Formats: sequence, structure tokens, C-alpha cells
Amino acid sequence: MERMIICCLFFFCASMLLSAAAPTKLRYKELVKTVIELKKIVKVKDVELLNMPEDSESKCLSSAFNCFQNASLHLEPANSQSSRNFEVMITRLRRPIIIDTITDNCSPCESYAKEAPRQFLDSFLSLLQEVINIHCSS
Repeated sequence: MERMIICCLFFFCASMLLSAAAPTKLRYKELVKTVIELKKIVKVKDVELLNMPEDSESKCLSSAFNCFQNASLHLEPANSQSSRNFEVMITRLRRPIIIDTITDNCSPCESYAKEAPRQFLDSFLSLLQEVINIHCSS
């Protein structure tokens, strides 16, 4: 009887470990959700245009991600009611995340074209999807 209980516990624990997502994958998914929510409440009129990395090579993903994080500080909420929630989301975007790519010969953030906030967030979302596909495909 004891052996049966131990075996059941072992299989239960093993199945839980296999079904648990990696912390980085959860972090990426949280970032995707945050960007989608930001798109709903970001100010779109009379705003500063933001440098938007495009077509990032896989070796420059970290550099492009850092550009997006830094530029996200310039986003503004559409109205004052969403201001606190907006600040929380920006803080969430700014948390460090490790993307292990080489950043040699990558373009500086300022060299990219400037775009409106919604296009900026769409591009950020695309970059996150690319990072998820590269680093979390298992």
C-alpha cells in the first residue's frame, strides 16, 4: 500500500513539473498581455513619436527589446482615470528580462524611424512574439 501511495505521489509530482511553464515563458506572456492592454489606453493624439526598431535580426533582439523598454517611458495614458493603471503597466514593461543574444553591430535606438504609439506597441508585440518563438519553443 505504501508503495502504491509513493508511486502515485511520484507520478503526480512529475506531471506537475512537466506541465509547469518556465518562468521566462510566463514573463513573456505577461509582457504580451501588458502590451495588448496598453494599446487600449494609450494616448493617440498630440503625442510624441517613438523610435521603433523594425525587422530585428536575432542577434539584436536584446538591443531592440531595450530600445522598446526605454521608449515606453514616453507613452502617455489617454485619460487621467487610467493613469495609475498605466503607470503599473509601464513599470511591468520596464522590469529587466534576460534575452541572451549578441548585441554587437546593432543599430542604436535613435537610428530607427519614429512612429505613433499604437504602431510602436504593435511592433513591440511582434518583437515579443519573435522572442517567445525563439527562446520558448519547446
